[in-house]
Amino acid sequence: MSPVERMRVGAIDIGSNSVRMLVAEFVARPDGTQETITIARAGEPCRLARGMERTGAVDPEMAERAATLAAEFARRARGLGASHVVVGATAALRRAANGAEVADSIAARSGLRVRILSGDDEARLVYRSVIGGLGARVRTQSCVVFDLGGGSTEVVSGVGDRPGRWTSLPFGAVSLTDRHLHSDPPTAVEIEALTAEVRTKVMHECAYMPERSPVLAGVGGTVTVLASLDRGLTTYDPNQLEGWQVSSARLEARIAEIVAASHAERGSWPVMGEGRADIVVAGALVVRELARRFPGPGLLCSTQGLRYGLARMAADELRSGDATSHKSL
Repeated sequence: MSPVERMRVGAIDIGSNSVRMLVAEFVARPDGTQETITIARAGEPCRLARGMERTGAVDPEMAERAATLAAEFARRARGLGASHVVVGATAALRRAANGAEVADSIAARSGLRVRILSGDDEARLVYRSVIGGLGARVRTQSCVVFDLGGGSTEVVSGVGDRPGRWTSLPFGAVSLTDRHLHSDPPTAVEIEALTAEVRTKVMHECAYMPERSPVLAGVGGTVTVLASLDRGLTTYDPNQLEGWQVSSARLEARIAEIVAASHAERGSWPVMGEGRADIVVAGALVVRELARRFPGPGLLCSTQGLRYGLARMAADELRSGDATSHKSL
């Protein structure tokens, strides 16, 4: 092996609310350490989970948009030199009656196999990505990591980079909004109904996880909005957000600010990404319940979610020679 081994790979995350791309370079050094260099990252709202509460299936219009975005991101990843691209799909396609059909459509358009991840796969990929991104400060500590998506919320406890117990909660910012939040701003009754559902599920599904954790780290659009508001940022900057801790007291205040605002007010905030103003209230309320379930110093923001885990998978497959079994269609 050369003194420094470099692999450039791509990842596309087909989520319930958005489609995200990452092109990263993994640099393996002779001392056994590995550096991850982000070459490009992008994301676009898609809302695959929209209406699934009512129909049980992905809307054809949203499926078409996902396929278009995946094809464009695949083209960009190849253009940036990615030698292997992994595509992973999460809760929307796991649960939809037409999930396999939508995956086939995305694969045909992008030229890449679409892997519908199990909840276990998703949780473990996210945990290792978040802990790897946060670095030495968390690698020997008890940790709880959550990934708040549009259709599900993965919660994993572990020690350092070793994941332990995990659960996939059957709700996310999109599905909870569809079920509960119909007023602008939401009424107290709507907020209480949503909170009651989340609290019950969290207490039941996370019962065997630690009662407290010195590290509570979150990933997802809601988490980055909370951290951006806390830092006073006017634009999304992952370098300033990665590892930022929102203290417990400030977290409660930021969540209250989001919940009390109207849709128009939230949409005017510079840090509010496209397609997020209507679902961030539900997301913030989930974060509040998780922070109360796992009390600690505060919430650590991670910007290295599932797509970083998929990129590591792509690098591992290249290294082992297994990438040949996952070639473009």
